[in-house]
Amino acid sequence: MSNPLLPEPTLKRNFISSLLIISAVIGISEALVMLLLDALRPWLILLTPMQNAALDAALLTCLSAPLLWRLALRPLVKRIASEQARAADQVRLNSELRTAQFNAILDTFPSAIITIDKTGIVQRFNKAAERVFGYSIGEIAGQNISCLMPSAIAAQHDGYLQRYLSTQESTILGNRREVEGQRKNGDIFPALLRVNSMKIDGELFFFGVIDDISETKTLQAQLVQAQKLEAIGQLASGVAHEINTPIQYIGDNLSALHDNVADIIVYQQALHDLADDTLKPQLAALAEKYDLAFILEDSPKAIQQAQEGVERVAEIVKAMKTFSHIEQNQNKQVIDLHEAIKGALTISRNSYKYIAEIETDFCSDVGMIECYANELNQVFLNLLINAAHAIEEKQAGMGLIRISTRNVDDMVEILIQDSGAGIPADIQEKVFNLFFTTKEVGKGTGQGLSLSHSIVVEKHCGKLFFESSAGEGTTFHIQLPLKLEDRH
Repeated sequence: MSNPLLPEPTLKRNFISSLLIISAVIGISEALVMLLLDALRPWLILLTPMQNAALDAALLTCLSAPLLWRLALRPLVKRIASEQARAADQVRLNSELRTAQFNAILDTFPSAIITIDKTGIVQRFNKAAERVFGYSIGEIAGQNISCLMPSAIAAQHDGYLQRYLSTQESTILGNRREVEGQRKNGDIFPALLRVNSMKIDGELFFFGVIDDISETKTLQAQLVQAQKLEAIGQLASGVAHEINTPIQYIGDNLSALHDNVADIIVYQQALHDLADDTLKPQLAALAEKYDLAFILEDSPKAIQQAQEGVERVAEIVKAMKTFSHIEQNQNKQVIDLHEAIKGALTISRNSYKYIAEIETDFCSDVGMIECYANELNQVFLNLLINAAHAIEEKQAGMGLIRISTRNVDDMVEILIQDSGAGIPADIQEKVFNLFFTTKEVGKGTGQGLSLSHSIVVEKHCGKLFFESSAGEGTTFHIQLPLKLEDRH
């Protein structure tokens, strides 16, 4: 049988060399035997021919065997053993090279690739997986794969694995599906996962390809939010336009009515002064009958309140028009920052009017800024509503929301401060994560702060951060450049 570790030319070369050596050894042995037999010839006369042949063979064997081993077989065995060792080393080196090349390919792959055995223990963890999950291969190797999952999913994973091993039936192998992963720092993130099985040397393994889709989800949420805002903005703009004209009519008519009532009051007083003593009792009786004193006193108040209501509606209409002003091509706009904040306060008034007082401190040096107005209005609205919710959550009576502006170097800073419940220290690093929320179902989606951070930081090249103390309140800082740089 040929040796699988040695190449065929080497085997042939060794075989030919061995035959030559063996032939030479046998020739030498035969010559020695002949010399020995010649020396012993006088004593061999008494032996029969068959005995002489046997003696020749015995002597030849005795003389050739040691020589054959020393001169041919032992060097051959040593050579074969040495070449086998070199061949084994080469096979090992080739295997290590292939493994290194395979690992290099895996480490350059953009998706996270994780391999586990049939018990769920992590065997392989490429560089992309280290970036996505935050673990090094040294930390995760030998650990159960469930440590990369949220607790609710992790508790069920081993059961899924055992059920597959016992039934060999699976609905997920080979299919790409959306799941949630958990990073080393505890953050939960959305991911796309595809799992397949494989056998290596008869052992069953599973490998998964994972793509972090947090950024995709953020973009999708921004797109949905932008579409909603555009639709709402178009509706609000149309409603504002339709309301504006009749409100102007009402306001003008109330002003005229106010002036008319004032004239009636003057006329009534002049009439009373002109009447003689005989008519004054009659006028007084008519005035009392028709409650003229109350009418003349109450009508100006009623008209004034109506005018205030119209002014309030006009403010809302103005805020709606400002807030809903959308450039279809989403170009940069130059806006009055304080007017934008006032508009956001007007639009969000229903969320805070029974919960918090509003205090503003606008710096006179802050005026026009270049921005994406629609998105920035959404940031103001999100932060104001969050402030109102924080005060409501504290349940400590009427709170305070304070908005101030100031110049900081070449940027303008907007501070939105509330006296609410504050943000606990253990979750502060998560508040800008997409879909993270501490609000009850129906009151928060976990998208507002994440989208606000994206709008301020990514789209406006600004900064959004906060200071918070549990039980005392939170201050959000929005820092924006006065002029946006062109981005290509």
